[in-house]
Amino acid sequence: MATILSMPPGERDAADDVRLDAKKKHALRCDDRHIHALRRELRLAGLSLRDTASKTQCQMLVRILTYLGNRGLNTLEAVGLGFYRVATRVQELEAAGYTVATAREAVIGSEGLLHAGVVRYSLDARSVPMQLSLDLGDA
Repeated sequence: MATILSMPPGERDAADDVRLDAKKKHALRCDDRHIHALRRELRLAGLSLRDTASKTQCQMLVRILTYLGNRGLNTLEAVGLGFYRVATRVQELEAAGYTVATAREAVIGSEGLLHAGVVRYSLDARSVPMQLSLDLGDA
């Protein structure tokens, strides 16, 4: 399917367009409205990222993933909330003893393009260490 997405519209046949439209129908719209609503929900819950330091991002990511539960957070949502290098933060969480589940999903970004393999992260509540502070050394 990735080849269909990279082909100019004039080179795709009608069947390819139908398959692409079907994928878009099932994709999450991760546009500015969606990000704004998520940011507002988290802010009202006292979960706003206030610093870009690695340790701060990890601590807040744990709190946000705990709050969201099975809903989790995808890469585009995380970037919209101010997290960068989300996969790196997840690796740091896993190194600290957390189990983070991942799933791939189709997402339509704010630019209107279909992104077929965006990762959604969710925290396995059973793996959460008793203490929510992370020791990341000199990260």
